[in-house]
Order: sequence, then C-alpha cells, then structure tokens
Amino acid sequence: MLTKEKAAKVQSYESPYGEDMEMFRRTVRTFFEREVEPRAKEFEANGADYAIWRKAGEYGILGTTIPEEYGGAGADRMAIMVAAEELGYAPSGATVGSFIGTDICTNFLVDHGTEEQKKQWFPCILSGEVVQAMALTEPESGSDATSIRTTAVREGDHYVINGMKHFISNGAKANLIYAIVKTDPPAKGRGMSVIIVPGGTPGLTQRRMITQGYKGGDTGEIYFDNVRVPVTNLVGEENRAMSMFIPTISLDRMQIVARSIGAAQRAFELTLEHCRNRRIFGQRLVEFQNTQFELAKIETEVNVGRAYLDSLVRKMRAGTFTDADSSMAKIWLTELEFRTLDACVQLWGGSGWMDENPISRMFTAARVQRIFAGATELMKSLLGRRYLAEGAL
Repeated sequence: MLTKEKAAKVQSYESPYGEDMEMFRRTVRTFFEREVEPRAKEFEANGADYAIWRKAGEYGILGTTIPEEYGGAGADRMAIMVAAEELGYAPSGATVGSFIGTDICTNFLVDHGTEEQKKQWFPCILSGEVVQAMALTEPESGSDATSIRTTAVREGDHYVINGMKHFISNGAKANLIYAIVKTDPPAKGRGMSVIIVPGGTPGLTQRRMITQGYKGGDTGEIYFDNVRVPVTNLVGEENRAMSMFIPTISLDRMQIVARSIGAAQRAFELTLEHCRNRRIFGQRLVEFQNTQFELAKIETEVNVGRAYLDSLVRKMRAGTFTDADSSMAKIWLTELEFRTLDACVQLWGGSGWMDENPISRMFTAARVQRIFAGATELMKSLLGRRYLAEGAL
C-alpha cells in the first residue's frame, strides 16, 4: 500500500488543478487529520460546533475565493473541488456532511454582493465566525427549484419573509443564511431573489434533522415567521436569483463528484489495508484470488474515475466545459462511489457493518451523493432533452 506521502506525490503529479491548488490540498488534508478526525464521534452526537469552523478559519481554508483586497486569497474557484475531494477522502467526512463544502455560497457575495455586504461578511467568513448555508430546498420543491413557496414581501425599507426550508446543509447552525425566496410569485422562476438572513433574527427558527448518514452534518429545517430584514440584505438584483444561481449549479455538481472520487480512493486504501491484515482459514484475506480480483476491479474503476474527473477539470480550465458534462459526471462518479463502497464493505465482512470502522459510515454517506445537487434521474432527464432537437449534440 502507498504511504500517505507517496500517495500525495502521485496524486499531485501532473495534477490538472495546478501546483497552488495541490498546496491548498495538503493544508485541507492536514486540517482533517489533525482537527476533525479526533473529534468525529463528538460531532456525530452533537453536530460540528462553531469552534471547528473557527479552526478551519485559522488554517485558511474558508472563503478561498474572496479577493485579496478583502483579506482573502482570491483563489481559483476550483479550490472548492479540491476541498470537497479532501472532505470525501477523510473518513470523518462521512460524519460531518457538507461541512466546509458550503463555502461555495461565498461566491454569491464575491459576484453580486454590495460593498457594504462584503465588508460586513467577508472577515467573518474567513475567520470561521459565521457558518454559511444556502436555503433553497422546500418540502414541495427539491429538484424543481422554481416551485419554492417561501415569500419575501417588501414593506418600506424591509422584507418580510414567510415560509420554510428543509434538507439544508448546515441549516441547524448556520448564522449566515442565503434565503432563496419568491419576491414576485406569479413570475415563478423569474420572480426569485436571494436575501441574507443573519442567525438570531426574530422569527427565525432552525431545527436539526436526524439523517441516515452524515450524523454530524447539521442538516436542518429553517422556519421563517414574519422575519424582517433590511432591503439592503438583498444580494444582487431583485428577481434575479436564477441567473445568479445557475452558474453555481455546475460547480456544485463538480464539488460533489470530486468528493465521490476522494471517498472511493480512501475506501480502496482502507480496504486494501484491511485485506492485508485480516486472517481467515490460516491465510491473509488478500492471499485469496477472489479478493485480489475484487481489489483489482475496484482500483481500476477508481483510476478510470480519476482520469475522467481530471479530463473535466482540464475542460473547465479551457472554457469548454458544458452543463451536459456536469450532468454526466454527476451520474457516473456518484454511482462509482457507491459501487466502490458496496464492494469494499463486502470485503470487510461483518466488520464493515460496524460503525466503529469508518468504512461503515462512508458506505452510508455514499448513498446521498446520488441525490444531492440534482438526483441521478434529473441528470438523465436534462441530458435526454437534448436528444429531442436535431443537431443539439
């Protein structure tokens, strides 16, 4: 088995992300190894606390795209993919859920925030003093974002927000909430806006949801009961949320598939180590030919997935990446993760069913990846619509 040091060298060799991003990767990996892994059980019971967010701020892995003039690194937006891959690679990632992946929300302010909003929120994002969440999904609107019912009615110099959101990553503890609301309900998708709602605002209620996996992920429900916020909390233009959100969709899918390849890679490494140490019928498990065949199949699929993702990163850098690319990646790589974890658990046997072993939690966590940011069925539908038009491909 490759040592961690050798694995890092192999991974960074000819990396499509570039040298700076690989240095960032090492920082994120160190953060998970030193700060998150030792506290994974604690987070599983109580959720990730604010202290770990502040620690992430100390490591400099939050708000990476914030421009230098505001104290940030002004990093490439693919930094979110690198961080997500490390989130998947870390066994504790199966406990803490989306966690720092919600840093993608920062781009709302980078691209569309006012000067006052940037000065108010950027320092807190960088330090980890605030936890960000994008509140979009509702009970009657999952993949169909335009069917949200939460409204924001303008009354003088305030918006009054009513409605609820659920399945919100970090929703239970977020104190910087980007509420996606209807400011012009009859206009449907053309009547949606993004409004900042700070934690603790009167009328705002947040409740932790208990999930099948990601037990420490702080997935939550958010209730808005006549929540009043100043009109200056509007991000970008009123009724332009969809045009702001669409450019984020592909990147969000790509951070999820990057996480999938990271988790698949780590699952293979953990399982190979297990097979080398586990003895059965007087032999090491790895000495059985069937075990070797299964491991070879897993390793091959993970390497194919890595090559596929690397090719897409190069397309992103070249400006030739398409929505269809993101849909296909979301389908194939999240399915790859689940196949890999399923095969790995089989090789672990009964031990793989015990939560004391990280492979168990990683297996459970892998299931939601085919649902996040657009379910597999939606991705297939988006691809399928292209086939109806002549010359569309």
